[in-house]
Amino acid sequence: MSLDIIVRHVEAIKKSGLSIEILDHNGQCFVLVRELVVPSPPWDKHNYDILIAIPTEYDMAALDGFYLGLPYKFQEGTHPRVNGAIISIRNSDWQLVSWHYPDGKPWR
Repeated sequence: MSLDIIVRHVEAIKKSGLSIEILDHNGQCFVLVRELVVPSPPWDKHNYDILIAIPTEYDMAALDGFYLGLPYKFQEGTHPRVNGAIISIRNSDWQLVSWHYPDGKPWR
């Protein structure tokens, strides 16, 4: 993994005004995005924090899913794509979201 590429990409995104940072947790690189705006309703809040796991082969390997900061509600319940493992990082719990687009459309 080239940390230089990740740093360049994160710095470019920061220029758009998004609060984003790189962090390491037990050797796994993540990008933490704070207060990502979501439609409310159906979500219970206007924004959420997400963690994006950066693959070892970035940027040759594509991003694949993300973790949503807990707790959350979607339409007074849960979202079917927020169904993966729960991890704890920086005193917060995060649940893996399986979010895939049709073939040929990249994950952004």
